[in-house]
Amino acid sequence: MTFLPFRARRRRGNAMIEFAIATSLLIPALSGAYQFGYTLYQYDLLSSAVANGARYASSRTYRTLSGAGDLTKVRLATQNIVVYGSPSGGSTPQVRGLTTGNVIVTYTTTSTGIPLSVKVSITNFTVNGIFKSYTFNSKPAITFPFTGRYAPEEAEN
Repeated sequence: MTFLPFRARRRRGNAMIEFAIATSLLIPALSGAYQFGYTLYQYDLLSSAVANGARYASSRTYRTLSGAGDLTKVRLATQNIVVYGSPSGGSTPQVRGLTTGNVIVTYTTTSTGIPLSVKVSITNFTVNGIFKSYTFNSKPAITFPFTGRYAPEEAEN
């Protein structure tokens, strides 16, 4: 029985050392997993918003009658769909920090001006993580074929 107290005294700091070693390995691993997961979550939100915006823009009427003004309205409505989830806009973005300035809407047309596809992408958007910030340039992006109505300019008599 005299050996037990001596052994207990020798192991007195072992638990503290094991705890220090374990936490020095686990905290960075868990923080890194959180950083990766949060960034992936933000990217997924952006991808869904971009897909919704491209779907909206590809089904709209492409008017050339009113010139660039109508196309500007469609682009703004598409940007609002991506950022706020509504073509009329809103006050709270779906992804924190996203603005309509981060959304690029590009129509691909033939040489005669008939739309073929619409591309919606995110540019210069930064996700702030724990240790590092990630900037998305031209990603996520999606291209949908144009399925809307084409309204060409009518010739004047």
